[in-house]
Amino acid sequence: MNNPKSSFRAILLLVIMQGLVTGSVHAIEENISEHKSSKESKEHEHGSHLECPLPNNVQDIISCALEFHPSIKKENYNLDISDQSLKKESQIPNPTLSSRYTQGKVEGKDVSELEANLAFVLELGGKRSSRQNYAKAQKGEAIANYDLVRAEVKQETILNLYRLRQVLEERNLIKESLTAFSKIISRLKNLPRLSAEQEASLMLFELAHEETKVNESELFEEEKKLEHYFHIATGHSLDEISDLLPAYPKKWPKIKLPVDKNSHSVTTKRLKAKSDIALQELELQKSDAWPNLKIGPSLGIEKEGSVENKMIGFNIQLPIPLFNANGGGKAFARSKLIKAQRSMALSVAEENHERFEQLQVYQSAIRVLNKTMKRNLIEKKHQKIENMYLRGIISSSLYLDSLKQKFSYLKSRNSREMAAITALWNVYKYDGKIFKENI
Repeated sequence: MNNPKSSFRAILLLVIMQGLVTGSVHAIEENISEHKSSKESKEHEHGSHLECPLPNNVQDIISCALEFHPSIKKENYNLDISDQSLKKESQIPNPTLSSRYTQGKVEGKDVSELEANLAFVLELGGKRSSRQNYAKAQKGEAIANYDLVRAEVKQETILNLYRLRQVLEERNLIKESLTAFSKIISRLKNLPRLSAEQEASLMLFELAHEETKVNESELFEEEKKLEHYFHIATGHSLDEISDLLPAYPKKWPKIKLPVDKNSHSVTTKRLKAKSDIALQELELQKSDAWPNLKIGPSLGIEKEGSVENKMIGFNIQLPIPLFNANGGGKAFARSKLIKAQRSMALSVAEENHERFEQLQVYQSAIRVLNKTMKRNLIEKKHQKIENMYLRGIISSSLYLDSLKQKFSYLKSRNSREMAAITALWNVYKYDGKIFKENI
C-alpha cells in the first residue's frame, strides 16, 4: 500500500509544475502580444514620416505638404511621362529595306533576278515638328495640372491648419463645460433635499451634460480627420504641429479690385493649355493631309547563264491624296479647338463673377468679426455669470443657457472666420497669387 504522505507530495509537485508551465505559457503569450502591439503601433505611429523634418513654423508644414502630398507626387509622374512623350515624338522614322529574288529557266538556261531597295521616309507637311509641338502642348497641360493640384493642396492645408486650431479650442471649451456640469450635478446631488426647481435643474444639467458628450464625440471625429490629413500630407502628428498653428488674424488683408478682367488663375491656365493642345492637334491633322515620301537607292542583278548584269538606280513611293485630304480629321480637330476656346472664355467670365462674390463674402465676414466680441471678452463675461450662479444670485436655467450660448457663439464665430479665410484664399487663387501669398 502506498504511503499517503508520498502521494500527497507527488500531487503537490504536479500541481506546482503545472502552475509553472501555465505561467510560462501565459508569460510567453503576453510577450508575443506585447511584441505584436508594439510592432503595430510602430507601423501605425503618427509622425513617423521620414521625408519631412520636424517643422519650426507653420510655413514649414505648408512647404512639406506641397512637396510630399500624394496628389502632388502623382502629378510628378505625369510630368515625367510628358518629358518622355516629347522624346518619343522627336524620333526620326527608320528606313525600310525591301528585296525580291526570282529564278527559273528560259530556253534551257538558268535565269535569276535580285532586286534590293532601301527607302528613307521623308515626312512632308511638317509632321515631325507638328508632333513635337503637340507633345510640348501636352507637357504644358501636365504643368498646368501640377500647378492646379499644388494650389488645391496649399489651400486645403491652410484651411485645415486654421480649422485644427479652432477644433482644439472648441475641445478645450467642451472639457470646461463638462467639468462645470459635473461640479454642478455633484453639488445638487449632495444636497440633503431638493426642491422641485432644484430637481428640474438637476435633470436639465444632466441632459446638457449628455448633449455635450455627443458634441465632444463629433468634435473628436473631426479632429481625427484633420490628424489623418496631416499624417498623409506631411507625416507630422498633431503633437508636432499643435504649437505652430496659425492664430486668429489680428489684421485682415485688404483686397483690391482686379486691374484687368483677364483671369490668371491656375484653372484658367489649365484651360489655356487644353486650348493649346486642341490647336496643335489641328496642326497635326493638317500635316497628316500631306503624304509621306519614301525614296532611296535600288540595286538590281540579273543573271542569265554565265552572263550577269548589275543595275543601280533609285526607288520612290508617294501616296496620291486622290479620295481625301484628311478633311474629316481637320474638321474634327477644328471643332475641338472651338470648344476649348469657348470653354476658356466662359470659365474666365465665371471666375470673374465668382471672384466678385467671394470678395463680398470676405468683406462681410471680416466686418462681422471686427464688430463682434472677441473670445477673451466672452470668457470674462461668462466668468461673471458663473460667479453669480455660485453665489445663488441667478437661477440654474440662466447659467445653463450661458454655457450653451458661449459654445454656440464660439462655433458661429469660428464658422465666420473659416468663411473669411476660405474666401480670401479663393480670391488669391482667382488672381493667380496663391503661390505668392503666405499666412
